[in-house]
Amino acid sequence: MLTNALVCATMVKNLQGSEKMIGRTDRLCFLGDSITEGVATDKRYIDYIAEETGAQTHGFGVNGATSCGLFAQLEKMRKEVGDGFDVLFVCIGTNDFNEGVPLGEFFTEHAENVVCEYDAKNQPVHYAVRKKREFVFGAETFKGRLNRFFAQIKNDYPDKRIILLTPLHRAYAFFGGDNVQPDELYANRIGVYFEEYVEAIRKAADIWAVELIDLYRESGLLPINEKHAELYFNNKAAILCTPPRRGIGGLRRRF
Repeated sequence: MLTNALVCATMVKNLQGSEKMIGRTDRLCFLGDSITEGVATDKRYIDYIAEETGAQTHGFGVNGATSCGLFAQLEKMRKEVGDGFDVLFVCIGTNDFNEGVPLGEFFTEHAENVVCEYDAKNQPVHYAVRKKREFVFGAETFKGRLNRFFAQIKNDYPDKRIILLTPLHRAYAFFGGDNVQPDELYANRIGVYFEEYVEAIRKAADIWAVELIDLYRESGLLPINEKHAELYFNNKAAILCTPPRRGIGGLRRRF
């Protein structure tokens, strides 16, 4: 619960500007994964935000969701809320890392002839070769999925405020059976480190002109540090497994 309170505090801090402040008349929707759904906690960060701001909140996060799952959540939101909301928060990326979804690219690039000069009759007389980028919208990669999602959001809700959240730092997580998730000091099964997915989310915010709240950087939460675990994870129900100690502080706790 303390972790969710700190997530809320980081978000509210970022929304305190006079033009950005969220208040009682605002309606907020949230898409994401387990942290948005509120798995293994009595109080979601969404609930803290509702208390702090007085806003009306609607959560559609799904435990285990990857970026592909955002489209189903968006459809559910459309059916339940329609366009009756003011701000949409999106927090995704952790499970794309866990499942080894390839990062891919946001763009492809090719050379193209472009007109640089016209004559008096408005006929082209001079061309130059310029590099040109084209969006990648394939569902096979993380960046392609982000492009698809935000292209749809920008088209469907052009007058809505969209805020993208980076995921939090990661520690070891064990959910039973073969669902074992190493901490962020380890690359995933395709050899990519977690911060590369975080950086892709930051880049998506730039490309699609949406606001960004960087929880990875600004929340102050670092669960691979043992002192942080002792301070913020003192609820035994949240500690799922502690294998042999190794790495920074030997911490192996669920975050």
